Amino acid sequence: MPTPHLSVYKRFKLHFRPSPDPPSANASERLCPLPENKTILDVFSDFLRYLYNCARSYIRETHANGARLWESFDDRIEFVLTHPNGWEGAQQALMRKAAIIAGLVPDTLAGRSRVRFVTEGEASLHFCIQSGLTKVALESGEGVLIVDAGGGTVDITSYGRDSTMDVMSFQEIATAE
Repeated sequence: MPTPHLSVYKRFKLHFRPSPDPPSANASERLCPLPENKTILDVFSDFLRYLYNCARSYIRETHANGARLWESFDDRIEFVLTHPNGWEGAQQALMRKAAIIAGLVPDTLAGRSRVRFVTEGEASLHFCIQSGLTKVALESGEGVLIVDAGGGTVDITSYGRDSTMDVMSFQEIATAE
C-alpha cells in the first residue's frame, strides 16, 4: 500500500524512448501519463533517489559498522543503468542527467563517468551466464538468444562468443530493431 506522500507510476521510463517515425497514435496510448507538473526527468530522478536512499539505509542499518562502511565508498559508487536495446546517446544523456539531479553523482566529468549504461539484453545475458543457464550453449560454441519481454518493450537479441578474445567475451550476432 503506497504511503500518503508517495505515488505509484508505472512504465514511466518509456517516456525516454525515441519518438517513432512516423508518429504512432497507438504507441502514445500505451504510455501512462506523468504526474501533473512533473517531467520524465523529475520522475526518474525521484525514482533513482528513492532506490539510492533505500540501499544506503539498508547498508547502514544491517551491516556491522554500516555507517562507516557506507561512508568508505559513497563517493566512489559506480552506477550501471539498464535501458531497452536500441536506446542511444540521447536517452542515456537524459538518464545520466536524472542521476545527477537525484544526487547520485556530482555534475562533474568524474561524477558523470560513474554512471554507465548497459542494454537490458546485455544485462540478461550476464545473468544467464552467471546463473549457468547458458553453460551448454557456451561450451558447445552455440549462440544465445535473449528475449526480453518487459513492461513496454520486447527485445530479441542473439549473442555469440567472440573467440578472438582471451577472456570470455560476446558480441551481438543480430541486433534488436
